[in-house]
Amino acid sequence: MTWRYLPDDGERDPRRNLAREEALARMIAADPAATTPVLRLWRNDRCAVMGRFQVAAAEVDLAAAAALGASVLRRFTGGGTVYHDPGNLNVSIVLRPDDPLLLEDPATRRLPGLYRVLLGPLAAAASALGVPALPTERDLVVDRPDGTGAKIGGVAAWLGSRALLVHGTLLVNADLDALDRVCAGPGAPGNPRWERTRSRRATVTSLSRELAAKRLPPPGVDAVDLAVLAAFGAAPGGPSTWTAAERTTAERLLVDRYADPRWHAAG
Repeated sequence: MTWRYLPDDGERDPRRNLAREEALARMIAADPAATTPVLRLWRNDRCAVMGRFQVAAAEVDLAAAAALGASVLRRFTGGGTVYHDPGNLNVSIVLRPDDPLLLEDPATRRLPGLYRVLLGPLAAAASALGVPALPTERDLVVDRPDGTGAKIGGVAAWLGSRALLVHGTLLVNADLDALDRVCAGPGAPGNPRWERTRSRRATVTSLSRELAAKRLPPPGVDAVDLAVLAAFGAAPGGPSTWTAAERTTAERLLVDRYADPRWHAAG
């Protein structure tokens, strides 16, 4: 299929990248002519990113995050808390509910079916890079010969009436020790909001860790991006750029929401 491909452009400010995610979804939803699905690759500096409705102090070890210089931020999609650093590839797709890709299977127009549209290609990309991986309902896990598994990626989504966004992570060579420390929040037993939105803890791994166990070198950045593009059937030779309207909307969201500490601390 044809994708509008937005490559990793080197922006590492997580607040600006989160604003861009929301801007992209909302601009496509508002533009009837924007019928080509979008594939975006991006990476952040060190941070913890919570789901829209989560309780910040319960999900993240705030002292550990501060010691590591990791910002604690909130995205506009649901789901659990994830750790980002430049060793974590973020992959986003935005498409319309009537896109042919979704019409083939009506279950993919709602959750959790929509997650498969992202998790399937990410599993194929990881496998092509030498790490057999399988999608579950909401996660990407490595397929080890001994039957044990570990999470190597996850997904979250936003469902609008005229556009759908699903984005996920692929742990390439992320700092897994930092991830464990930052995502070890104290919880909030008895808090109904936390009980409804709490993250599901899991053993994690990365492409680099799995390849090292096989005495294989870690994948380069370009190899990872090309593997993801190939898995989605996207052409690497024709990357798109952000439109002026998308950039303006992202900057407005950055000022109004993602640069505001109150947005991230809510809850």
